[in-house]
Amino acid sequence: FAAAGWLLDLTDRVGPDLRADLLDAEWEAGSYRGRLYRVPAFTDAGVLYYRKDLVPEPPRTFGELAAQARKFQTRERWGFLWQGKQYEGLVTAFLEVLWGFGGDWIDPATREVFLDRPEAAAALDFLKSTIGAVSPPGVTGYIEEDTRLLFQSGRAVFLRNWPYVWTLMQQSNAPVAADVAYVPMVHAPGRSSAATLGGWGFGISSFCPNPEAAWSFVRFITRDEQLIRVQKRMGRIPSRKSLLPGEFEPIAQKMRARPAIPEYAQASDILQRWLSAALTGRAECDRALREAAGETRLLLKY
Repeated sequence: FAAAGWLLDLTDRVGPDLRADLLDAEWEAGSYRGRLYRVPAFTDAGVLYYRKDLVPEPPRTFGELAAQARKFQTRERWGFLWQGKQYEGLVTAFLEVLWGFGGDWIDPATREVFLDRPEAAAALDFLKSTIGAVSPPGVTGYIEEDTRLLFQSGRAVFLRNWPYVWTLMQQSNAPVAADVAYVPMVHAPGRSSAATLGGWGFGISSFCPNPEAAWSFVRFITRDEQLIRVQKRMGRIPSRKSLLPGEFEPIAQKMRARPAIPEYAQASDILQRWLSAALTGRAECDRALREAAGETRLLLKY
């Protein structure tokens, strides 16, 4: 939207106090070429939920996650749930595994594509290996709510999802609500974990007939009291350092944004299609990554 000229530049409207309080990752995610086009309201990042009544110590690596998922899996309870349907949620889940193996997708500055590297192969192989082993065969059709409801009903040991699950879990009468905790996503030995950055914010259309009134609304809807109200009701975490829950701070330190490129929607579609093809057995993993890399390079003219 910013690249197309559809959003107003809001950089100079944000005062120094608000700028200092906004999470750095959210400021960057709302910016394009160094200018702010979206005022952050709520942040989001992938986390790994687990059953602390079953798991004595949460896993730190992919190997530990797979081993514990197998150990505590039963006929009524799967080991690991994640979002595998062909949609944006699959991209966010894959990126956390990819980054955890030390890989990357696209460098927004150079537009270089890394999908046909060994790290991407390791990430896709890991997700593929879970299907039918520690993850349900139907995981390739699951979105967030499918996995939340299964986990909330005690049907899984581990769940990759977003922080809103925590609030809904505590508000529910789920029998496992008191037995759930969350940690950062696991990673490969010698690597670091990462959480795909999500979130919500407010921009102003360049075609808005009354930008001053629009800005007044943006300032109103992003005041602390509004953000706190939504957080308590829906579990959405404010994009403010001063309002960040203490338990979410370790996650916030590991947040990474998806590549800020004007062609993002097309690049995501390419990745979704080929990841889904590999996970559902319609293409070999190596071929899927080669094809995704090639199509993305054509798109970006790299």
